[in-house]
Amino acid sequence: MNSNMTEQLNQLFRMWDRGLCPGAQVLIRQHGKTLYEKCFGYGNLENKLKIHKESIFHVASISKEFTVMSILLLWKEGKLDLEDDIRKYLNEYINIETPITIRQMMNNVSGLRDQWELLFLRGIKINDHIDMDDINTTIALQKSLNFEPQSQYLYSNTGFHLLALIVEKLSQMSFPQFVKERIFNPLGMTHSFVRESFTQIVPDLTYSYQDEGNDTFYYNPLNYALYGPTSVNTCASDLCKVLDEYIHPNVIDPEIIELMKKPVLLSNGKTAEYCGGLITHKLHGLDVFGHGGADAAYRGEIICIPEKELELVLISNTTTYAMSKLADKAACIVLGLPDCTEPAVPEHENAPARSGVFLTALPDDPMFVDITEQNGTFYMQREWCRTALVKEEDGGYRIGSLDEKIYFTDNGILYRLPGRVLTLTPAKPADPALFQEGTYYNDETDSFMKLVKVENTCEIHMRRHGKTTLYQSGSGSIIFRMDANLVMYVKAENDTIIMDGGRIKHIIYQKQ
Repeated sequence: MNSNMTEQLNQLFRMWDRGLCPGAQVLIRQHGKTLYEKCFGYGNLENKLKIHKESIFHVASISKEFTVMSILLLWKEGKLDLEDDIRKYLNEYINIETPITIRQMMNNVSGLRDQWELLFLRGIKINDHIDMDDINTTIALQKSLNFEPQSQYLYSNTGFHLLALIVEKLSQMSFPQFVKERIFNPLGMTHSFVRESFTQIVPDLTYSYQDEGNDTFYYNPLNYALYGPTSVNTCASDLCKVLDEYIHPNVIDPEIIELMKKPVLLSNGKTAEYCGGLITHKLHGLDVFGHGGADAAYRGEIICIPEKELELVLISNTTTYAMSKLADKAACIVLGLPDCTEPAVPEHENAPARSGVFLTALPDDPMFVDITEQNGTFYMQREWCRTALVKEEDGGYRIGSLDEKIYFTDNGILYRLPGRVLTLTPAKPADPALFQEGTYYNDETDSFMKLVKVENTCEIHMRRHGKTTLYQSGSGSIIFRMDANLVMYVKAENDTIIMDGGRIKHIIYQKQ
């Protein structure tokens, strides 16, 4: 790699190199040779411990590829068929009548509701000590799916939890032990393991810090170790060893690698971006395979471009960057291609900044943006703080130092996230005439909620989450936001309230 490329990459990662801040490991290899390897920032801010090559990161959903690889190893041994109904192995946890196959779970087309939003509705919070039994109980309560299996692609952590349980049942080993013996050891991933408990001591572990763009970092603890969808702990040099297999299979059976890289075919004949524990997309016409991860403030992205024999690993202990976009930017630099990662903002007329609540509408995931003004400065309410909006030359407002911008229009706002642009419209407290006061119950989360009319609006009260106001946009969308992890569309229908989240659909609360 020439010095110009090195400087371009250093500039790309510069936000991880600004004094006492969290950071990352970055490793880029091509044709089996290291082109760029660098560690940035600190793994522990309190004790000023710098990140080094053997620092360990929780890599969140990057773990899913090892879960699918485990299932496929058992498949090659003839211990299961990918078209098997999961009730053949896990009947005690499944109370859904529709058959769901192993293949559908590893392709994210099962229709299973995602475990996280279900947990939150049950009153379990993200920083609780959540264990595998909490997920088992949550799954066993389910009687319905988001959609008919194979008809749609929708990411679901639940399926990967169940895949890990199948591995344990068929191998008669714990899932962490199976992955260690059958994958990590053969690949020489000597710094990698599946964490079994949040109480487990991990030497050289990096801590997790939230970056909300206001020049302050917030410790964001991870209090669970839920394997299957997550909980692999590793480092960049180890992750390159599995990327090697996606380009030139040597240790892992090539048929397994091909299945992992094969995009899923939906029942309507269209393909989706998810494969088997890997996600695929095009970059300047090149096939890219990889996966990202996000838990607490840990962020990661690993990708390979087989045609160019290029591998990139980026694993971080903070939320500063959108990692999938960053990986593609780095790939463009290395390959000498123009950057094609910036989402196009629709043509619009800029309007003056203003405070207010702004909402998305279906089919977008529910999003609630709260903008306030103080002494002439506008702020966006973030998960951990308020972050100032900084006006830029194009008339948009950058959210602090983040790669996010708000464009005010006469009709609302355009919210430019790192990879897409959302349209949100102004909202006001919901009309109380649309709802019936009372207590409501949902049996699939075993949870109650109370709807209370207060002055000229309505509040939803939920166990442990407290209470919040329902907001309604001019487009008719009604949304509540308890916190960053629990944002739902709400619709009243006769004696029920129906909720739709990002990865759980049609949750019906019945008036008691």
